[in-house]
Amino acid sequence: MRSPTVYCGPMWGGKTEALISALVRARIQEIATVAFNPAMNARYGTQDVRAHSGASFPAIPVRHGDEILAHVAKHEPQLVGIDEFFMIEGAIDAVRTLRRRGTKIVIATLDMDSDGRAWESVGDLLGIAEDVVKCPAVCARCKADAYFTFRRGPAPQDRVLVGANEFYEPRCWPCFDEGQQAKSAQIGRGSLFERRGEG
Repeated sequence: MRSPTVYCGPMWGGKTEALISALVRARIQEIATVAFNPAMNARYGTQDVRAHSGASFPAIPVRHGDEILAHVAKHEPQLVGIDEFFMIEGAIDAVRTLRRRGTKIVIATLDMDSDGRAWESVGDLLGIAEDVVKCPAVCARCKADAYFTFRRGPAPQDRVLVGANEFYEPRCWPCFDEGQQAKSAQIGRGSLFERRGEG
């Protein structure tokens, strides 16, 4: 297995499904395996790694990469799985350390935020990954391959906002760009109304 292996792309692209499949296969092969999930990622009422399809795999919730390293040092798994890598502070340092120790690593993560900007730690991760699998979703507007996660206007504007289809939808580049321009126009109109005292 190439390591790190990274499944990346937008929401609903099957990244977590691919991660779970790799972890289940390792278990069948009797490879000592452990999975980690960000503590903040409890969208489905569980800390297990869980795909939109309902597939799941037992996981340990963590907030920082140091927690990953502490658990691995104690239990010495041969394979480590990490879901939603971009949400875990210090995860890139943990991956570098695990790699030096010879631990195999498989990861699922968004590669960009909902403004189309790469997550900084994911950029570093892709640079050291031995296998990168881009997982497109299906555009919610035109049904083309979607590589972007679009955040709908009413959603809160925190960069990390845990949620699913109540906030987000997958889009291809033309539909994503159209949506971003529409949001920018709305913001511009709002600023104009405020300057005129009409807001």
